[in-house]
Amino acid sequence: MVWDGATIHRSQAIKDFLKRKPGRIHLVALPGYSPELNPVELLWNQLKKELKNQAFLNLKDLVEAAVSKVEEIRNDVELLNSFFHKKEVAFFTN
Repeated sequence: MVWDGATIHRSQAIKDFLKRKPGRIHLVALPGYSPELNPVELLWNQLKKELKNQAFLNLKDLVEAAVSKVEEIRNDVELLNSFFHKKEVAFFTN
C-alpha cells in the first residue's frame, strides 16, 4: 500500500488495523510533500481538467458533476492504469 504520510493515516484506527493484519500489508511511504509521486494526484488533475471552464450555480450541481466525472474516470481502466505507469510514479515498468 502506498502511504502518503497524511496525519489521518497515522491515526490509532490505522495502527490498530495494521496490528490485526501482521505481515499482510506492506506500506511504501512516499517522501514528504511529493504529490508528483502519488497516483491519486493524477486523478485529481484529471478531474479538474474534466470540470474546468464550467460554472455551477450551487454546490449541489458541482457535486453532481464531480461524482459523474469520477464515475466516468472509474470506468476508464486504461486511464486509471496510466496513472500508475507514468514515468514519475513508476509503480510498474511495463
